[in-house]
Amino acid sequence: MGFAFFKWGILLISIGIVVYLGLKKPNTLISLLVGVVALDISETWFPLLEKLSSQPVFTLARILSLGIILSALRRLWIEPKKYQNLKKILNHFLSRALMIYITIGAFSIFYSIGRGLTVVEVVRLLTFFLLYLSICLIAERKYTLFPFRVVHWVGVALVPLTLYEGMTKHFIWRGYLAVGEIARVNSTFLDPNIFARYLVLGIVANLILQIYNVETWKRLTYFMSLLGLIGALAITLSRSGEVTLAIILVFILLLIPRKQIAQSIGLMGVIGSIIVAMSPTVQHRLLTFREGLGALDAQRKYLGKVAWAMFTDHPIFGVGLGGFEKMFKTYYISYKTVAEGATRSHTTLFTIAAELGLLGLTALALIWFALIQILRSLRSLDQNRLDWYIPGVGYFLWILTIFISSQSEARFFEDPVLWVSMGMILRLLFGVENDMKT
Repeated sequence: MGFAFFKWGILLISIGIVVYLGLKKPNTLISLLVGVVALDISETWFPLLEKLSSQPVFTLARILSLGIILSALRRLWIEPKKYQNLKKILNHFLSRALMIYITIGAFSIFYSIGRGLTVVEVVRLLTFFLLYLSICLIAERKYTLFPFRVVHWVGVALVPLTLYEGMTKHFIWRGYLAVGEIARVNSTFLDPNIFARYLVLGIVANLILQIYNVETWKRLTYFMSLLGLIGALAITLSRSGEVTLAIILVFILLLIPRKQIAQSIGLMGVIGSIIVAMSPTVQHRLLTFREGLGALDAQRKYLGKVAWAMFTDHPIFGVGLGGFEKMFKTYYISYKTVAEGATRSHTTLFTIAAELGLLGLTALALIWFALIQILRSLRSLDQNRLDWYIPGVGYFLWILTIFISSQSEARFFEDPVLWVSMGMILRLLFGVENDMKT
């Protein structure tokens, strides 16, 4: 009983802090949100509402997301002129593309095999869309780099815990991941691959911040931090994380062809090679990449076949948003080749194709087209590239990181960092356009 009261106390304190920041420093909430995304473990800090849901209801990320939305609503209430900004945001092609995707998902309620699940997913998407709108409304220019700093330093702060768990196999959460020959370190995350994703986000943030910190001691600090993030990524033994990083580094070289960036990436390659050479476990994980994703290989094969079957059977509309698992269990269970195997898709593209068909894939393509157009506009309008374009590249690469990572671990539209990044990159575009007018 006492422990339950303690959890309620933590919840009330958390809400109180969010309310205070929402009233006094709403921009701080945005930066805090991308930081607490790392604390999946926070679901154990708050009371369970078993009568409402069998799953944890409260997490720090959800509380902060709600705080940002309410803060934006308050801003609209006390500053009616902000409605013009909201109209401008809603009329932008990125917002329209997102609304098209959500509308397609909502329409699938009429034919989905699991209408209750579809409603839940639509509500989730609408909530994230409100978060995106809220960030566009309240984000200020002087806080542009704050989310990068927070993600970077949160990632660095997790390095000691990662080393401890990797060496001792004593995990502070979800200890079953330490069982077996290979311990997949998850730190404070639900899954090692999601942890690896966050570390890649931290590496991107590090490279972006290095451009703005030219003093020798600051560059040295960021480089040492970069080594820590790379080491932690190696300890996760996440091949999807390593592949994601490799692709992202190519993109950052193409988008920001600067000597400083190239030097840092070159040194990363040297350090990464040393880590691989010194760690037989990492070598084994990399050498077996072509054999599939370890123990999940057979599962991912049949999940891919199921997704393709659903898509070919329902090519235009799909089986309904959130309906993959129920459809699998009801009509495609014969595809399952592993008795205790997964029944949820782990690949974002497969999931969208199966659940929303060609309509969903088209909407996703429109979202990417809008993001690329924003980045091109930032590049052409920002003459010195430091004020708007480079931060825009950072947020674009965050989105790309989440998308690539989600092809092996899902959680694309469900990741708050995605919506923060989309909100911030659109806000950057509006900022540079305003500069051009003045």
